[in-house]
Amino acid sequence: MSKVNLNWNWLYLLFFGRVLTAASFFMYVGSISFLMNEWNLSSTSAGIIQTAHFFGLAGALYLSSYYSDFINPSKILIYSSVLNVIGSFLFFLYANNFFSALFLNFILGIAAGGIYGPSMILVSEKFSKSRKGFAMGMMLGGQSLGYVVSLSLSFIFSNFYNFKDGFLICSILTFFGLASFYFCCHKDLYKKLDFKIVKKFKILKQSYQNRTLIKGYTAHCIELFGMWAWMPVFLSIVLIDKASINPVILGLLISITIHITGVFANIISGMFSDRFGSRNVLIIFAISSSALSFTIGWVTEWYWITILIISFFYSFFTLGDSGVLTAALTDVTKRNVLGRSLAFRSIIGIGFGSITPSIFGFIMDVSNSYLPLSKNTNWIYAFSFLGISGLIASYYATKLNRRVLSRSF
Repeated sequence: MSKVNLNWNWLYLLFFGRVLTAASFFMYVGSISFLMNEWNLSSTSAGIIQTAHFFGLAGALYLSSYYSDFINPSKILIYSSVLNVIGSFLFFLYANNFFSALFLNFILGIAAGGIYGPSMILVSEKFSKSRKGFAMGMMLGGQSLGYVVSLSLSFIFSNFYNFKDGFLICSILTFFGLASFYFCCHKDLYKKLDFKIVKKFKILKQSYQNRTLIKGYTAHCIELFGMWAWMPVFLSIVLIDKASINPVILGLLISITIHITGVFANIISGMFSDRFGSRNVLIIFAISSSALSFTIGWVTEWYWITILIISFFYSFFTLGDSGVLTAALTDVTKRNVLGRSLAFRSIIGIGFGSITPSIFGFIMDVSNSYLPLSKNTNWIYAFSFLGISGLIASYYATKLNRRVLSRSF
């Protein structure tokens, strides 16, 4: 069997591992509209719980990426997956109020960051530039499909059965994700790094190209994390009275609208970047997502199918440039410092992005006089805040070197 075929088989196992381990990622978000009443949470406190998750994600993504320059990233991936399984079951068993959910969601964020960092580096090692965009998109597509599973199960069980049962099923799926990762990486677990380790790396003195990509990624994260945390809430509140749909079907529609798009968006944008160049794809996706951020808050009175269609494209363009931004950074960075470059990008980008759910919730409280969320809630100001970040991302995309990030073959 050729090396290329081995890499594709490896990618399929990584894909399914990402699907199943991501089943715990949005357990809380899918249940927010129910848990706000159950745990007596305001919009701000509900956002803070998810911010804790993203803080854990940012910190662990930094550390897991950083130490992948010194430690076999396959080992980091497996250890983080074990933590993900443990954290998921602890969340199922003990999350019952603001403080317990805050801490345990933080632990789940740490596990998710420890999985994400090595995944990016392992993909960059196994695929050439002409295939890297698609491979990175495939990995992120598996992650997005896992988000669909997580969001769907938690939403359906919270509103139709029992939210605890949804948490339990998501937790069980993470165990099978760990198994998939093991079959994917077990042959590489004891391999030594095949490059010269560079101990001194001035992380703040990277190339102009790297710095520009990191700035664009930061703006992208601010828009993405706000959309991730609050679009399920937005759609559940706006659509619940508009469409006479069973809660199970509504939950599936919301999950598909927001996260199944990520499966196609990352793969399609990756293919386009391999063909037409990363810079062009990043500009188009960032401008489109920004325009839809400014639009979505105005459509609450529109026909429900129209709202879903707009939300579908909103999610598609907001998610679609994630893999392209990552593949572009790996293309312009040497492997022996790639982990630290990704680590710096993660702590800056996801660090700023992680506070977005809280800021969004605060804007919602202030602009609606701290009233409970309802069909009359004003969403315009909060989503417009995300639109500004999208504009900033598109600006930095235009500053990238056209020649370096041109088509790959």
